Amino acid sequence: ANTFQNMSSKAGAIARVRKKEVVKVIHSALLRTNIKSQMASAAPPLGPQLGQRGVNVANFCKEFNKETGHIKPGVPLPTRIQVKPDRSYDLEICSPTSSWLLKQAAGIRRGKQNADEIAGILSVKHIYEIALVKSKDKALIGVPLQKICRDLVKQCFTLGIKVQNEDLDPEELGKFLEERKQVVADQLQAFADKKAAKMLRTV
Repeated sequence: ANTFQNMSSKAGAIARVRKKEVVKVIHSALLRTNIKSQMASAAPPLGPQLGQRGVNVANFCKEFNKETGHIKPGVPLPTRIQVKPDRSYDLEICSPTSSWLLKQAAGIRRGKQNADEIAGILSVKHIYEIALVKSKDKALIGVPLQKICRDLVKQCFTLGIKVQNEDLDPEELGKFLEERKQVVADQLQAFADKKAAKMLRTV
């Protein structure tokens, strides 16, 4: 009986040890992420992502912020970091994200919140100019400009930005943007009220 108990306790101990085994996660050598221009820092998520791949985070942030010094701070830049076995890396910084460029061109900070909502208006000329900017990205070299334009129009639909063939009338656009400001303010207020009510229910 004692032998059986000893065997059981050993088996239990082995089982407990096995449960405590840590599975090592192998991270991809290629990290794709968006980093704001001049604002790379060791804070999550970037710091841990680089640290897990053995990259010197402080040096990376210093280099990235220097490389993006000519860009307005806070612009989201798609970035590809290829980490080598010796922990050095190749850094590729692309043009700002398509959604940021589209919203900037439309003069809005927020896309649609409802299915039928029009959040902004752009002309096909705007789409063409943005496509020219995006076509210089390494990942899009060789991609026909027409396809880049089509993809941008699809993204406009997702954001609630109406694309029209005609040039925008400055007066009409100004009126639309003023009305849009009020709509967004009402949406944010409704969201804040809903959040406050939820917090009160949980107290």
